[in-house]
This record gives sequence, C-alpha cells and structure tokens, in this order.
Amino acid sequence: MKEVEELTIVSNRLPVVMLRQAGGWQVKPGAGGLIQAMSPILARMGGHWIGWPGLCVEDGNGWVTPLKNVSQSIGFDMDSVILTRAEVDGFYAGFANSVIWPLFHGFADRCNFDPHYYDIYQTVNEKFADSIASSAPDEGLLWVHDYHLIHVGHKLRERGCTSPLCFFLHIPFPSAENYTKLPWRKEILQALLAYDLVGLQTSRDRDNLVQCLDRVLPDVLIYEVGDMLIVETDNRQIQIGVFPIGTDFRDFNQLAASPEVLERMITLREQIGPYQVLLGIDRLDYTKGLIERFIAFENALEQFPDLLETVILFQLVIPSRESVPEYRALKRELDRIVGRINGRFSTPGWQPIRYLYNTVDQYDLCALYRLASAAIVTPLRDGMNLVAKEYCACQVDESGVLVLSEFAGAAASLEGALRINPYDVDEVAHAIYQAVTMDLDERKQRMRSLRRQIRTRDVFWWAERFVDAALHPITQRPQNTYLRTLQTYNGDSDRPAAQ
Repeated sequence: MKEVEELTIVSNRLPVVMLRQAGGWQVKPGAGGLIQAMSPILARMGGHWIGWPGLCVEDGNGWVTPLKNVSQSIGFDMDSVILTRAEVDGFYAGFANSVIWPLFHGFADRCNFDPHYYDIYQTVNEKFADSIASSAPDEGLLWVHDYHLIHVGHKLRERGCTSPLCFFLHIPFPSAENYTKLPWRKEILQALLAYDLVGLQTSRDRDNLVQCLDRVLPDVLIYEVGDMLIVETDNRQIQIGVFPIGTDFRDFNQLAASPEVLERMITLREQIGPYQVLLGIDRLDYTKGLIERFIAFENALEQFPDLLETVILFQLVIPSRESVPEYRALKRELDRIVGRINGRFSTPGWQPIRYLYNTVDQYDLCALYRLASAAIVTPLRDGMNLVAKEYCACQVDESGVLVLSEFAGAAASLEGALRINPYDVDEVAHAIYQAVTMDLDERKQRMRSLRRQIRTRDVFWWAERFVDAALHPITQRPQNTYLRTLQTYNGDSDRPAAQ
C-alpha cells in the first residue's frame, strides 16, 4: 500500500452522520461494516472519501464547515454528494434496498422491480461520477464500494476516464437462478466489467458471478491465473478476486483489555446478574435471522430445562431503515416474539431475553463482547459479518464460543466456530446448549484458533491484498481458456458446499 500516492474511497455514505440541532449541525461517527473497515485504512494512509452525508438538498446549508472540521481531526478529507429526497427514495430505499439488497441475499420475493427505481439509481450514480471527476486526484487509486454504486465505474468510463478503477462488493453475489430474475441483469454485469478489479468476499460469490457471466454475457472469455480470474472483453481485461474483509484486531483487542471496558463490563455484570450471556448484535434486517434465532432460543429452553435461570440471550438490535414499512413490521414482530418468550419462561428473578433496540458506543460494545459466554451470529445470508470477528477480537480471556451461520461469509474462513444452519432451529438450539456447557479447555482451544486467524487476516491485510492486486494487475494470458459452464454447478450456488 506504500505505493499508493493517493487513495480515494467512494461509498454511498460518508463515515459520519450529520444531525441538525439548535445552533447548528452536529457531526457524529457513522456505523456499519464498511465504515468500521475503511476508516482505519484512511486514518493510517491519509486520502479522500467521497459519499453522501445523509443530507438532502431540502435540508438547507450550514453543514459544510463542521464537516471540514471533522475531516481535519480524523486525518482524511471528505467530499459530499448531496441528493434530493426523491433521489434518496428512488435510489437508496428503492433500487438499492428494494431490488439489489433482497435479490443478492436470496430473497427475490421481496424485490420491487419498479423501472423508475433503476432510472433514479443511474441518475445518482451519475452524480457520484460527477463529484469524483471534479474532486478526485488524477493520479492514485479509486476504490468504489458496494451495491449502491455499481454503475459509477461505467459512468466514469463514459467521461473518458482511463485511470485504474476498483470495486468491492460487501454483500453476497447471488447464483444465476436468482440473479437472472433481475430485469437489468445485463446492464449490471456490464457495469461491473467497467472496473479493472472486482473484489468479492468468498469463493462462492466469485463462482456465482462467473456463473452469471456465463449465462448473461456468454461472449466474454474467462481465464484462471493463480487465485485470480481474468475476464476478457473486446478491449479490456478485468480481474476478479476473493478478498475476505477483516476487522481491526489490534484496536478491538486493546480496547477490550482497557480499564474503561473492564469497568463497564463489571457494571454490566451487576445489572445482568450471575448468568451466562448469549450475545446477539445485529442491524434490524430480515437477512439477519433474528426471528429464527429467538425461536431457536425458545426451543433450547424447552429441550434443556437446565438452561432456565442460568442463561440469558442479550440481543442488541441496531435501528435501521425505520422509515421503510417492512422494517417497522419486522420490529413489531420481534417485539411480539420477545414478549411472548419472556412471558412464557420468566421467573421473579430472571428473564430469558434482554432485548435492546438502540446503538451503543465502542466501550459498551467491547464490554458486551468480552462479557458474553457465546456470540450467536446466525444470519440467513451475509456477505461477511464482522460481528463474528469483532467478538473474537474482544475475547481477551479466550473463553467465549462463536456460534456461526454457515450462510455468513465469515464461515468460509473461521475454523473453530460452531457452524449451524440458521433455518434449522433444532440444530441452533443444540449448538446453544453445546456452547453453554462446553468445558473451558475446549473453549480456549477454539477461541485461540479463531483469534489467531482474525489477527493474521485483519482489515489491513485485506486492504493491502486488494490494493496490491489493483496496482500489479496480471498481464499474462494463459494457454487455455478457463471456461466455467453451467453444467459444472451442482444445484444452487447460494448453498454452501458440504463440510
């Protein structure tokens, strides 16, 4: 990464949130996996971040100065792309989160294929391209992130851009069976091929992308060179690679071992009581398997009575997309299920589920991670899931157990976790009981292995591998074409291979 003169990050959101208060604007740190991953990279290297600050044109002025002040304090510059409310509705709530998000996570039945959404999606990608063209340096690396901005590279190429353009997809890439339901399936793939490097979380995502290229763009040639695939079009070569994202192990580990976190952990223990804590931390979303997790925990309480009055499930749900009716309905259903389970099993001194719908600061987050006897990470589908890695990084006592969905990208590389099918509530219930009753020696052996993997492959390792691939593209062409045909796939590639 030392060879990068200037790194420009482009994402839907800037790593801050702007809040209007009496007397002016307040700037707060943003949340989310992408921000957690990229902020330390830019803080270490310096550089430039372009994104939407969460403001609309209709919100008025006065926010530029506080945003610039924050840029100076965090060590990198930020440039804003301001959208209208109509654009936010059509681009963010519409195409990004009512089409791409459910489709790429395997929930095609939740998609709303409104053509108007796609039109606005292109318009907003044009705005981002305009901002990049006017503010990003000519020399350096441009790194576009995630499903909101797939078309940015194509829009820049239309403007005559010849600089290296890179793209990383943080969410899963779907199998052809799901992807080909998209009315704009050809346009999306062609937009991806405008980049010089496309990074994905897992080999399953890469295989799914190749399967879709085979079916939708059969004229492209695909070569395998080492760990990289090379896609050749009429006039360009595009690298496709697997780059599993990591977390900042050192930062989480040091913070978890700090006196401040230890003090908060002691306070939490006093508030919770002398129970083993099963921890869930998730953004409010139907992909996270929250309903299935609660039902599995209820199943565990039924099957294993010795769990009663000995364990609690502490579930932190981070508010998300509260203006979307579907998410408000999910919140109501979660409230109902928690109330039913607590009403069924609670005793005068014990409640099985402690449910918090809120955000917490880094100190409380690390205190929860360190306190928990087990983390229950059971998404129905996830690109990576950094909660699993953050939990292990904070386990400085090396006594926690990770229960992990096989449909999370993290499951491909985290040996030592108890892997489960989140749809199988009986299997999850047994994994919960295994986690609670596991002897200390096995706990430590598993957690030491997990921490070693996460420490070795942290967020800086991830970024260095990605940037190195971008700066040193493969140029040789192998003798034989690497053809991936639909006949090579057994069933749906959204399904993980048998272990």
